[in-house]
Amino acid sequence: MSKNLTGVYPPIITCFTQDGEIYERGIRNVVSFLSEKGVNGLFVIGSYGSFPLMTDDERKRVAEIIFDEVKGRVPVIVHIGSAGTRRSIALARHAQELGAEAVAAVTPFYYSGFAYKETEILNHFEQIVKAVDVPVYLYNNPKTTYYTVSPTTLLKLADVGVQGLKDSSGDLMLFADYLNTVRPKHPDFNFMIGTVGLIQPSYLFGARSCVAGTANVFPELVLELVSKLEQGKHEEAKDLQLKVIQIRKIQAITGFRPAGCYTMLKMRGVDAGVPRLPWRLPNEEETKAMRRQLVEIGML
Repeated sequence: MSKNLTGVYPPIITCFTQDGEIYERGIRNVVSFLSEKGVNGLFVIGSYGSFPLMTDDERKRVAEIIFDEVKGRVPVIVHIGSAGTRRSIALARHAQELGAEAVAAVTPFYYSGFAYKETEILNHFEQIVKAVDVPVYLYNNPKTTYYTVSPTTLLKLADVGVQGLKDSSGDLMLFADYLNTVRPKHPDFNFMIGTVGLIQPSYLFGARSCVAGTANVFPELVLELVSKLEQGKHEEAKDLQLKVIQIRKIQAITGFRPAGCYTMLKMRGVDAGVPRLPWRLPNEEETKAMRRQLVEIGML
């Protein structure tokens, strides 16, 4: 496992203006905020990053802004997944040119839930691996792609050159099966938990990387949780893990966690713009409830 791909990687939001254009200043504000808080890296243009709401050219532009603002301070993993292999390869090559530490891709979606079998999935990722020189990760997100990569398929993906996994299944038993199946043959394969509510148990299983959505707003809390785990202070880590889960629930006041980040960042003094339609910001009543609940748990 590459040492610089461990720790806390916020899946950063993409910022937009009120009329739906890319908000460059907002993106730079978020990158600067997270870098100053000491995150270990960034996971960009994924689900939190609104990738399905953007054209490929917009995705490239957002990546260019992020890398320009990062200036090598932290490693960046760029999500390049799309419905087609050719598009994913083009995005992966662009990310490599910018200096991505790795690229990650969901399984090719839309047809995945009924048409694609293991053969198509393996070939898709093998073509991406052959096209770039940076590590390629699988981003397992079955609730959006309607395709759950099995442990045996993940092993075959590792055999064709995939070097890591961001698992957002929310299924701890499946994550354990991934570890048990792949690690004996590929000990350096990087397992990143993609659900902030599972950081502590996944750490105990051996994961040393997390893509934590709540770290968009409260990176210091998630970093402290990981620090307590590294120190073996599991009771203190438990309390922090429970608080992270509370915040995760507050984020979802509109029913969709990423959308809550824009308002919560504003509460922290960070201008992150707004989400792009059809996402919506919390309304006035929801915003008041968010603030009240965050004050009650000592986060504001």
